[in-house]
Amino acid sequence: MRPFTTAELAVNTVAIARQFLAFRRRPFAPREQIRRYQLRELKRLVAHAYAHVPLYADVYRAAGVHPRDLRELSDLRHFPCVSKDDVLAAYPTRALSRGLDRRRCLVSKSSGSSGQVLEVVHRADQVSIQGLAMHRLLAQYGAYRPWDHFVYVYTSEYPARSLFGTYPMTLVPTLAPTHEIVARLRQLRPRFLACYPSHLREIADALGPAGCRGLKLAAISVSSEPSSQEERDVLSQRFGCGVYDEYSTEELTRIAAQCPDGRYHIFEDVVLLEAIDPDRGTPVADGEMGEVVGTYLHNLAMPFIRYRQGDMARLGPSRCRCGRSFREMSELSGRRIDAFELPSGRVLTSGWLLDATYSFLLDVGADIAAFRLVQTTRSDVRILIVPGPQWSDAMSGAVERRFAELVGEPLTITVELVAELPRSAAGKHQPVVSQVRRQAV
Repeated sequence: MRPFTTAELAVNTVAIARQFLAFRRRPFAPREQIRRYQLRELKRLVAHAYAHVPLYADVYRAAGVHPRDLRELSDLRHFPCVSKDDVLAAYPTRALSRGLDRRRCLVSKSSGSSGQVLEVVHRADQVSIQGLAMHRLLAQYGAYRPWDHFVYVYTSEYPARSLFGTYPMTLVPTLAPTHEIVARLRQLRPRFLACYPSHLREIADALGPAGCRGLKLAAISVSSEPSSQEERDVLSQRFGCGVYDEYSTEELTRIAAQCPDGRYHIFEDVVLLEAIDPDRGTPVADGEMGEVVGTYLHNLAMPFIRYRQGDMARLGPSRCRCGRSFREMSELSGRRIDAFELPSGRVLTSGWLLDATYSFLLDVGADIAAFRLVQTTRSDVRILIVPGPQWSDAMSGAVERRFAELVGEPLTITVELVAELPRSAAGKHQPVVSQVRRQAV
């Protein structure tokens, strides 16, 4: 993503200042006020997409719906969903707003977990919401002052390194060696850190107990890879600060994050989130598992309306003691493509697999540096393990037996010791991979 011009930075800085207080307060607003805000932004977005984006004009006409049919939020269910394949097929001429000046846009890329890389286009003078969402995310974990440094380990740099000297932000590339990441953290002494869970584990191992706490971080936000609460709790103890999970994508930006009490709240003024039956495409009731469908409310350049994420989750009203009114994502079980489908037809989500793996590794006392679960057929699972110094041959059999007990179905489970686990092209660690489902898409 290219950097802002001075004029673009000024426009976004003014917009951030103008919306700052309202944005900070909105998570605690009455539900009706939140719904009115969503409906207003949604009507504006859908009307714009129908008038200016051929992809949506075509699918809405084919379905016999029009922006005037959108009177309440519940009416959105009558509008067709779009998939990544739909957007890829339409990009760029039919997925972008007519007359868009690409020179005034910012372009990012999805990491392409399905093997398909998608460009995401935003108008450079209309991304203040992303800055506000980032600030609110971090500020809920501790005071976020204009001089506090934020370091993020990511694939590409944000368009601004500060807001005219305030709120400084520094990128450390995901593919940088761990020793370089550690050196930058020691040099910059940030108050907040954002990174992949796998990077955080490597940073913790490189720093050691005293080095972790010596950074004196206020909070750490992890995203882009699955991680269990137990794992985050261990890392929190090592660093002496909270480690919180965030759910975000390039297409929909920030979707949900854990509050200080550990519950996932949806960023309802950024995205409108639904859960649908993945086969029938109909909404599921609150608390039922469904496929995540999201509408990013603030991208007129390249709208994403009822966009099928491919992830599975449970959504429902907030019951959190933190006082936020934003709805909750009570369970995020990872991408459907990386769930394990067993011979019986039972599906093990990536979230369940991660929690189960963390549990049985603790149960058997296995010393490992990293692991990956790979389903090669419906009845065959390989557990790739980078062994730690205290690993023993007997642990392989113990891991195989304990995993079989947890699954509760006859499978061929094989532990394989490897020297390392290659990352994806985006630098991500992929702990759960279903070759069965990937071959089917």
